[in-house]
Amino acid sequence: MEHDHHHAAPDIPAGTETAKDPVCGMTVEVKPNGRHAAFQGETFHFCSEKCQTKFKADPWFYASGRAAGQKKAAPANVQYTCPMHPEIVRDAPGACPICGMALEPMVPSDEPSEELTDFTRRMWISAAAAVPLIILTMGELVGLPVRDWIGHQTASYLEFLLATPIVLWAALPFFKRGWDSIVNRSPNMWTLISLGVGAAYLYSIFATFLPGLFPEQYRMSAVTRPAYGGAQIEARNWNATEAAPDDGLRRALNRWSPARNAA
Repeated sequence: MEHDHHHAAPDIPAGTETAKDPVCGMTVEVKPNGRHAAFQGETFHFCSEKCQTKFKADPWFYASGRAAGQKKAAPANVQYTCPMHPEIVRDAPGACPICGMALEPMVPSDEPSEELTDFTRRMWISAAAAVPLIILTMGELVGLPVRDWIGHQTASYLEFLLATPIVLWAALPFFKRGWDSIVNRSPNMWTLISLGVGAAYLYSIFATFLPGLFPEQYRMSAVTRPAYGGAQIEARNWNATEAAPDDGLRRALNRWSPARNAA
């Protein structure tokens, strides 16, 4: 396989322990502080961060040796298509105007999916913020009334700080594709996701900073509860209000409040 980096192989002193980079095939010096990754009990070493990132995106492909048996296909006239809508053909990568899925190259390549790499990074960073967020919003259900310990207003501010990076950064691709679906007049799952996330986030902002805008019967202990917790609250409220819209909504909201409405 051709080496696609712009640096030359370093001179390695004789007798030094070496290893072969599974991504580009370059011989690299094994160092304790060098770039490396473990997979299925074996340690692999890399010449650069780029090769290490490619390996982590699809370790089986490189560790199995399949990458070494293929030459990278990079024709100048490569085209991209949608796996779900093959009639969509583009000269550059992007999203399908019908379903919003990422377009795939029509010529096989050993390059890992950039979308998968990006989404994986966003997922792990979001998970780190989501864990304390879930504890704040739903901890009472498992015997952790954190909101009672620190105060409801403080908890709401913390929820806002934790949820905002998830919504505005991690979910940014969802909003972009949701907007594209509207522009292309082709509603799809990205439309639903972006509308649901956006509506819950906007409601939560008003509930956190302007609770007085909401009717008295929608409030709990004089504070309107933000919905940063997500779709679980929305779904449960919907089920509870089917039979009795007015009183049912109030009771459903109270069920999620750490401080029960004495009314």
